[in-house]
Amino acid sequence: MQFTDEATGPGAASTVRRQGTAVQWPIKSEIMTSEPSRRGSGIVRALEKAARAKGAKILLKHKMTSIVRENPGSGRVLGITATAEGRAVRIEAKKGVLLATGGHTSNVAFRRMFDPRLTEEYQVAGEPYSRQPGDGELAAMAIGAVLWGTASQTVEAGAWLNKTAYIGCRWGYSSLHWPADSPIFDRIKATGLASVDWQNVILVNQSGRRFYNELATGHDFLNAALGYSGNSTRLNGGGPIWAIFDADAITRQKWDPRPPNVDPEYFFSADTIQELARAIANPYQTRPMPAAVLQDTVTRYNSFVDAGTDPDFKKPAPRYKIQKPPFYASWSTPILHDSLCGLRTNARAQVLDMQGQVIPGLYCAGESQGGFAQHGLGRAIVFGRIAGREAARSNGRT
Repeated sequence: MQFTDEATGPGAASTVRRQGTAVQWPIKSEIMTSEPSRRGSGIVRALEKAARAKGAKILLKHKMTSIVRENPGSGRVLGITATAEGRAVRIEAKKGVLLATGGHTSNVAFRRMFDPRLTEEYQVAGEPYSRQPGDGELAAMAIGAVLWGTASQTVEAGAWLNKTAYIGCRWGYSSLHWPADSPIFDRIKATGLASVDWQNVILVNQSGRRFYNELATGHDFLNAALGYSGNSTRLNGGGPIWAIFDADAITRQKWDPRPPNVDPEYFFSADTIQELARAIANPYQTRPMPAAVLQDTVTRYNSFVDAGTDPDFKKPAPRYKIQKPPFYASWSTPILHDSLCGLRTNARAQVLDMQGQVIPGLYCAGESQGGFAQHGLGRAIVFGRIAGREAARSNGRT
């Protein structure tokens, strides 16, 4: 969307109306990426251009450390403290402070307040180049703000957790496929194996057991991966999920199981299934995978292929045995996607305290804002605009 200011109708000389002119995204000249699907970047770059043209100063290499309020639990928000390349700085807020700091899913302690199963092994959409540590929420809570809509985090109404799209790498989020010539590939370390046909693999937990139909993608599958089956029967805890397959699967998928396609810390191979179990050495595999258990799992699954049916998890017509060496174990742990709760705000995007009172001068928009199970730029842009409008009207008083 490109926006223009037009004065129309009666009183046009004194009335400015905001109108939109629809433009097909992406506008390639405004997208700083080789991926043509990055419509979000196109919107953000256009907004950045407009903000700079109006005199906005964007401070890079600055990290907010706290929000300054007149008193610890009362009064106006006066500004923030921050660090900038080792220096402590204080920035005054003449109209207000708008928190649009993203969510909290990268903060393990924070996210486990809502769901204790979300332990360290679960990566987050956008990592490792963009983290969601909950800094804005924590800073606001330190001066009296309260969280809101926390049930949205676990109600299973949105895409709170995703099945990995690229296996054999740590960062396998579906819309982020990093080529080896990426300037941040030193952090990514592997592209991952793509276009997985889940008939070619079985998925096992850290104990070497299958836990669900590998073709599934819904909440029951994700809950089983987290350590619970669809009927809430406790399994073996969460932990890593590994895709197990053989040399025939490599051929069928036309994969190259070598770096930089795979990360040696998240991809293992061996000549036998039991040797494969013993080869898995990963920081999140907190105990060795029992070799005999994995062997029994593979042997049982191969019998399902012979029978054409999966009595354990109802995988439709299991197709391929896992029988030709070498054998492979490839990281396939689900990925955290959204923060679906955050700071309590009112309809004016003003942050509220535990008593439901406005914290004067503090606003919030985007993933760090609570109250509804929604995510993404639409949420951030709508409430960001509302917050900016309200702060501009406030004259520093409300």
